[in-house]
Amino acid sequence: MAALVSRLLQALGLGGGREPSIKERIDEVIVKLELIEDNVAELRYKFEQRSRELFEKVVSLLRRGEKSRAAIYAGEVSQVRNILKMVIAVENLVTMTKERLKTVRDVRELGQTLMVFGTALEEVKDQVRAIYPNLNIAFEELSRSVKSMIVETSIDAVGDIDPAVISSSAIEVLQEAMKKAEERIKSEFPEPPVEPVIRLQTAGRQLVALGAPTGGAGAAVGRPRGEELERLVLDYIMEHNGFLDIRDFSARYGVTKSEVLQALHRLAEKGLVALA
Repeated sequence: MAALVSRLLQALGLGGGREPSIKERIDEVIVKLELIEDNVAELRYKFEQRSRELFEKVVSLLRRGEKSRAAIYAGEVSQVRNILKMVIAVENLVTMTKERLKTVRDVRELGQTLMVFGTALEEVKDQVRAIYPNLNIAFEELSRSVKSMIVETSIDAVGDIDPAVISSSAIEVLQEAMKKAEERIKSEFPEPPVEPVIRLQTAGRQLVALGAPTGGAGAAVGRPRGEELERLVLDYIMEHNGFLDIRDFSARYGVTKSEVLQALHRLAEKGLVALA
């Protein structure tokens, strides 16, 4: 409120050009953080609703005995919850930053706090871009808002801040934010009552993807993507007599179940496999 009054006085020519106090700067930052918090909460609500809708779809399909289709939706539930975890983590970062601002004593600490938040947000943004590019615009806007806050409230102190300290602190707060997000997901959103199980057909032969591990051995390789992942899926199926053990495949090649399911969908679109 003090910051708002100060800006109004300056607009009326009554502020005397006085530099805002550290409390006024912090109040202004908190107001902007609360706007970011509201925007993130809207995103969270959207993905919470989507997760619940997909979960209900899985249950409904299982009741009708459509286990293969239920498995496809279970994979989508997993993907949506990965996105939801990132969004909740950002919400946690905002809350943690607001709490930290209560102990800030000078402009240098204010700048450091905002830069830690901004660095952690950049890391989350990169992860979100990898799993759900459609959210990139929203997260870019959040990032711009934080950078603007740094410039407007603490640019004079930025030069005195050690980048190594910022990086280390950002990793710590991001890990804590992620941990809290995972705990919230586990407590509020139960796992779908089905492992990814997909019935496939290719070259006149039935292929079945099972959720239970087969115990197959294999050396881990780099994280595959795109056509490389599709080729590995097909090779795995042929090597295992028409069976794709998703859990074993994921552990072997360092990919998620959702990525395996997406590769299967792409193979189906290319006509290499057929979803029954």
